[in-house]
Amino acid sequence: MIFQKGIQMLKIYNECCKNCLLSPDRIVSGKRAKEIVKDCVRKQTHFQCHKSPEGEDIMCKGFFDSFGHYSQMVRIAERLKMLKYVPQPDGEKLPTYLEMSRKNKSKKV
Repeated sequence: MIFQKGIQMLKIYNECCKNCLLSPDRIVSGKRAKEIVKDCVRKQTHFQCHKSPEGEDIMCKGFFDSFGHYSQMVRIAERLKMLKYVPQPDGEKLPTYLEMSRKNKSKKV
């Protein structure tokens, strides 16, 4: 969350990053991605995008679109019109979990 003119706003990226947790190009295993989502939903919180600058808490756009309605904080912020969409920083796509797994397997052979 950020402060804007004395009001705390919930920041959300306006588009998914190139390695979104909810995409096939994620940087963690599918099992780990499910654990992260399940834990966020259980705690009624949100997933902070790994592209968030240090010290900032910016919600993952993919998580917001798919699971944001499970978060009490998101529902309240929506009703109070306290959501702020921010641009996704330009960044290169990181190697996916599957690409890293294949690379590690080929090294072992």
